[in-house]
Amino acid sequence: MDVLILARRFTIITLSAAVFAVAFSAAVVRGGGGGAQSHFGANYTCAEISSPFCSGAPK
Repeated sequence: MDVLILARRFTIITLSAAVFAVAFSAAVVRGGGGGAQSHFGANYTCAEISSPFCSGAPK
């Protein structure tokens, strides 16, 4: 009988974690793209377009 209770609790916890993961990933996708660019872990914005560090800079 104890195994059935543990299985039910595990199922509830797993389903709750799955719902949280889907909701969290949807929130991250919706809120992403704030304008700052990431280059090797450094966040910055391109104030000068001709800078070689901007990804959209003409070459």
